[in-house]
Amino acid sequence: MKSSYKTIIVIFVSSIISEVVDEYFHITRGTQEFTLIAHIIFLDICLFIWCKQHGRENGHRELKMYPILCALIGFIGVPAYAYRFYGFNGGTVLLFKAIVVLVVTDICSLGAATLFSTFYV
Repeated sequence: MKSSYKTIIVIFVSSIISEVVDEYFHITRGTQEFTLIAHIIFLDICLFIWCKQHGRENGHRELKMYPILCALIGFIGVPAYAYRFYGFNGGTVLLFKAIVVLVVTDICSLGAATLFSTFYV
């Protein structure tokens, strides 16, 4: 398995854990979005790592500032990276895969939080 895929799996698992922890603190203490800032910082670090790993795996030697752009402003940095290094067709395919992974991650993390709140209470 490629290391960039492992980074995506880490993002997936961390989103589920963060959502369940947020749900726990919402139920027990009434605080919402307990892990929001820490999880955003963690996701930024993971996006930086993913961009560097993906670039190395596919032979892109001069990534310049794209990993930092992906980390700081993900919704601009990831499309800029995709279209710069893969062109219109390849970049669109990469972005479609990214959107699918994002939607699946959101559905699974919200489902896990819903299951947790259903069985915890």
